[in-house]
Amino acid sequence: MNQLYLFLFIVFLNPCESVCQVSSYQLVQDMGRGLNLGNVLSAPIEGNWAPVVYEQYFIDVKNEGFSNVRIPVDFYGNRTSGSTDNFSTSAGTESNYNGSISDFTVDQNYLDRLQTIVDWSVGQSLYTVIDFHGAQLKSEFLTTFNSNEPNYTSPSSSKRAADLMKFKSIWTTIADQFINYPDHLIFEVVNEPYFELSVEEMNELNTMIITAIRSTGGNNSTRSIIITGGNLASYQSPTTISTEIIQSDEYLIASFHYYNPFNFTSSSSANSSNFNWGSESEKSIIMNHFDQVKTWSNLNNIPVTLGEFGADNANGINYSTGLNGDYGGPVNSDRVEYHRFIAEQAINRGFSFSAWCSGNKSNKTIHLRTDNPSTSNSISGVWVTDVKDALLESGNWPLCYGPNIDAVLLNPDFECGFSNEWIFSVLGSMAVANYSDATIDSFEGNVGGKVEVTSSDIYNKVLLSNHEYTADLTGKRIIIQGHVKALGPDQSIKIRIKSKIAGDITYSPSDIIVLSDGSLNGSTYQQVDFQYDVPEFTSSVQVQLMFGEDEGIYLIDNFSASVEEVSLDVDVFEVKSEILIFPNPSNNLVNISTGLNVHSIEIFTSLGKVIYQQINTNPIDIKQFSAGNYILKVETKHGESYYKKLLIK
Repeated sequence: MNQLYLFLFIVFLNPCESVCQVSSYQLVQDMGRGLNLGNVLSAPIEGNWAPVVYEQYFIDVKNEGFSNVRIPVDFYGNRTSGSTDNFSTSAGTESNYNGSISDFTVDQNYLDRLQTIVDWSVGQSLYTVIDFHGAQLKSEFLTTFNSNEPNYTSPSSSKRAADLMKFKSIWTTIADQFINYPDHLIFEVVNEPYFELSVEEMNELNTMIITAIRSTGGNNSTRSIIITGGNLASYQSPTTISTEIIQSDEYLIASFHYYNPFNFTSSSSANSSNFNWGSESEKSIIMNHFDQVKTWSNLNNIPVTLGEFGADNANGINYSTGLNGDYGGPVNSDRVEYHRFIAEQAINRGFSFSAWCSGNKSNKTIHLRTDNPSTSNSISGVWVTDVKDALLESGNWPLCYGPNIDAVLLNPDFECGFSNEWIFSVLGSMAVANYSDATIDSFEGNVGGKVEVTSSDIYNKVLLSNHEYTADLTGKRIIIQGHVKALGPDQSIKIRIKSKIAGDITYSPSDIIVLSDGSLNGSTYQQVDFQYDVPEFTSSVQVQLMFGEDEGIYLIDNFSASVEEVSLDVDVFEVKSEILIFPNPSNNLVNISTGLNVHSIEIFTSLGKVIYQQINTNPIDIKQFSAGNYILKVETKHGESYYKKLLIK
């Protein structure tokens, strides 16, 4: 007997909820606001450029409300043994190189010191970035890619092959050292490579290091990795990352640095002398640049972090000596506003950030490095307080944040804004209506739709329409479900699908859906449903809600669209008998036993919402979920998907 089954080709996912299932996006949001621990481990010797760091630094950072610390670290110089100097820099000699990663050794004492520092940071629940960064990295490796530099090596030389192997060896060692660390630890492939490496060279380097890190296994299999592109600097740097790299790994984060306008942000130096900043036109330039990054991020479905930004100390002051700089520096109020505005614009677009701070002796100071008991500053305090406060003051994380999804309904629960992806229209001359946020009257969450019809006509004169969905759904059934509440008697709605079939527009409405009298005590939202079988030659569908027939107030929320199809003689829930879940039913732990090579496991509600995801077959604690029928999805590393019914009691 043929069986109709739910295939869970789920074209609806709640965008705001699904973010929780995409670790790189959630991690960037959790990273939020942070600082760089500059000039410490990126110096040739810790303590040369800034005080040796103590645990108190991370306590200070956490206590003020920051969420991340980026730690620039150099592994070149005497920190890694194994020289590449004896290899030829000439073209065509690459085949003469037959070395391996075992030819190079990172100093274990240095690794242990880094681990101690990382432990201090992670111990404060700070998201912690190990950023490969430093002058010796640049002179020994990065500049060898630049044909204008005296140490340039041909791409087909044995020296280039050896240099790449050394870089790979270092990253493999780092990955092995931190293999069991939680996702609070993040790796950043390399700092500002775009000044030396081409687009192609950086794409190749990213690919090599991502592969090397992933190959070490353990928690590194899904550890977030920060990458950037080659050739273009500042806000354009991520845009040269290849699509192939982005699509090959779901745990990548794109990074850019921002120091524009350089004549202001570096105005304590001899060649820059613009001490003022903050006009509307100057702010508009920054907003335009950040919008370009955001647009690129949305198009490529990859989250973004702003890894560095900042402006020189006011008047070029050195907080250690108390002396102003020889060439002046920014006006203090403008320096503070620059930090506030950049932080605000980053957060408003869903970019985490790490402001640049390189200590009490440097030209960009935020923390005075009093964590080190030996620090003696002429200017007292722990922080440059007005700048620190500015970084924490402004900005709101976007309501709608996460990867773009291809779905029949976008923003189905309205939590990304009542008018986001929902288009309200009143047609003709008779109907009068308005649309607003249901706010506290929402069925679920903080946002919902509220339609008020003050003069009625017919149903299709007051419409709330979602976007046009253009994927092929031929032969499938769309199931629309949602919650609606009337605030008075004698109110009704219809749901309809607007389709383009063989080039012609067709409308398929539901029957009249009569709503309960909302004027009665105890009235609640009611679930509404509509099913639509998609005919052949359909090129687009659009879900529309129709309110024009009856005057009154309508509250709408928590909609969904799922898709099912008919399959002959095969039940997707039974095809893999070697997938065992037990006990089932359960109200505590569910165990999963399978010989499949599992990539991920997800649990869906009967409405198609993802409520849980993990990347292993460990037992699942289901006590947090309500009793009911659920779907457990097993996806293999070969891209196959299998489903099991799960009953929670």
